[in-house]
This record gives sequence, structure tokens and C-alpha cells, in this order.
Amino acid sequence: MAAPSAPKAGTTNARPKAKDGAGGKKEAKVVYPSQFGSHTSMANEELTGKIAAAKQDATDAWVILADERGPYATRKSRLDTGLADPNRFVDQPARDQFVKDLSAA
Repeated sequence: MAAPSAPKAGTTNARPKAKDGAGGKKEAKVVYPSQFGSHTSMANEELTGKIAAAKQDATDAWVILADERGPYATRKSRLDTGLADPNRFVDQPARDQFVKDLSAA
């Protein structure tokens, strides 16, 4: 059996350290009241004001909220219930399209 050879000068067996893409700065993460529900603190008043009057419901109004994935529409009755809001977890293209449809005149 042959003896293991010594590594060449200037080389190591250690893995190089992973580099941060942001230069070592951590991104500030926005914290929401819950992971699944919709809350009044998430409301986007600017986008809610752009909802077309013809598409607004007087008994249970539409509200535009924003989370880590962007804006989405839900009913006012869904806010602060302590339950998960299915409108928050719709696929991204459907969320965007629904907000666009509500805002169109």
C-alpha cells in the first residue's frame, strides 16, 4: 500500500466560506400580526380607495391589503377574525389580476 501523499503547498481541504450577496447586511423582515390571517394593520388605504364603486359591496366591502408577497383583495369581514384568510394564499397571478380587476373602472 502506498502512503497518502501530502497536499501541495498553498492548498487546503477546507471548504471556502459562503459569501453574503448583500455584503454582510441583513435584510429587515416585516413582521405581520399572524402568518395566515388578514388584519387591519395590513390595509393599503391608497389601493382600497381605487376600488371601482360599481364593484364595491355595501354589505361586506372589499379591502386591499399587503403582505410579504404584495397586495391582495379580501372582504372586510375577514379582517381580525383569528382565522386563516384563503384570499391571502391564492396563486400570485390570480392575486394580481383580482386587485387589477377591482381597481378597473
